[in-house]
Amino acid sequence: MVENQSLGKVNEKLSASSLRVATIRMDQCDLLEKNARFMRVEQYRRLVDNIRRDGCLTSVPFAVKSGDRYTILSGNHRVRAARDAGLAEIMVLYTDQELSRARQVAIQLAHNAIAGQDDLAILRDLYDEINDVALKEYSGLDDVVLGQLNPPELDPLSEKGLEYRIVSIAFLPDEVERAEKLFAKIMEQATGDATWINRRAEYDRMLDALAVARERAGVKNTATAFGLLLDLAEKHLDEIPGPESAKGSNK
Repeated sequence: MVENQSLGKVNEKLSASSLRVATIRMDQCDLLEKNARFMRVEQYRRLVDNIRRDGCLTSVPFAVKSGDRYTILSGNHRVRAARDAGLAEIMVLYTDQELSRARQVAIQLAHNAIAGQDDLAILRDLYDEINDVALKEYSGLDDVVLGQLNPPELDPLSEKGLEYRIVSIAFLPDEVERAEKLFAKIMEQATGDATWINRRAEYDRMLDALAVARERAGVKNTATAFGLLLDLAEKHLDEIPGPESAKGSNK
């Protein structure tokens, strides 16, 4: 009687929405025929043991009600485990609104997918606060999951210490193919791995070269000046040292 009164008060608070809370019999629950979320055998056994120990579900499944039936959209493993743990009744949060098939699937997927991630450092700290072996097992975590060794501390590559500028070059369709072929030839003759980071001095050299090209040719458009530089590069491709000569210079 006290439980019914408490649920009544909760539902009064929910009266502005379509949501309600109810305690229902296990035989009123309908599980999903297709559920993308799966659980490993050992995880499921831990869930059943936890529910048996608690004597109830400590997190509430979500369902859509039709008549006296409740289709479980979120929490299918919990409901199945509650049944295997011997519970006769469970508490559910439900809606009695008529939901389309698409809406029901969207809710099912959202509850599974939008779950967040754990901060492993904080997770480890919280786990270490548990001083009871049985409760550590209850948590579903262990040293294998958390990692027995602390992750290595890696200094990330930071852009704070780098002075750089971003240059965007746009080509007309007929010039794109020409530039790609030229760069491909250069890479064939050059040695080492390709990189998209260069020294600031090289950036200044490129600006100087563009300025000279504009002045010599009497053009104002930077793209046109860049095309002139491509012409010069094509004429002098043979002067780029090949892999063999580069190796010789390193001896």
